[in-house]
Amino acid sequence: MRNERPSTFIWIYASGVVVLVLVTILAITFAVQEHNNRIVADEITGTASGLQETGARIASVRDADMKDMNEYIRAFSQMDPLLNDYDRRLQRYTDLYNLARERDSSLFRFERLYRRSHLTNWENMSEILDITRALSKIMRQETAIIQNMALLPESERIQFWHEQFLPLEAQEKALRARLLIVGQRMSPAEQ
Repeated sequence: MRNERPSTFIWIYASGVVVLVLVTILAITFAVQEHNNRIVADEITGTASGLQETGARIASVRDADMKDMNEYIRAFSQMDPLLNDYDRRLQRYTDLYNLARERDSSLFRFERLYRRSHLTNWENMSEILDITRALSKIMRQETAIIQNMALLPESERIQFWHEQFLPLEAQEKALRARLLIVGQRMSPAEQ
């Protein structure tokens, strides 16, 4: 009988050690995931802030009250480097968004136990990013058209403006309206 008791204690001790190791591994994994999530969230916030700032600068140039073709030419020449910066920031934001979404959909996320996924917001944000990329593309086309218009004689600029620029401007306005609608669908906690 004496030999059975030490054997039982060894099994109990071994089982306790295994449980303790598993709990420790889960706690470390949880802490690492939380830390990584905070880092990505901070990067997303910083990138979004820079993106909004650059977007506001573009909008202030784009939406200025321009009275003649020469003002458009000057304004759109200022937009070209801003669009380059915007596209770079937009790509970084998209990469971070995709990383966060991939992490959120992972099967081994402990956050699922206490935080629910916002699938609708992931879908809305994907649509927002698609619309934003389309807007950037349109503004690049507008910039190229204005640069081409600058090379024309004054007498040909108005017709060129009506035929080439105004259809793009209508597309831009429609995309802006769509962006506003999709943005309003986001839940307040995720904006």
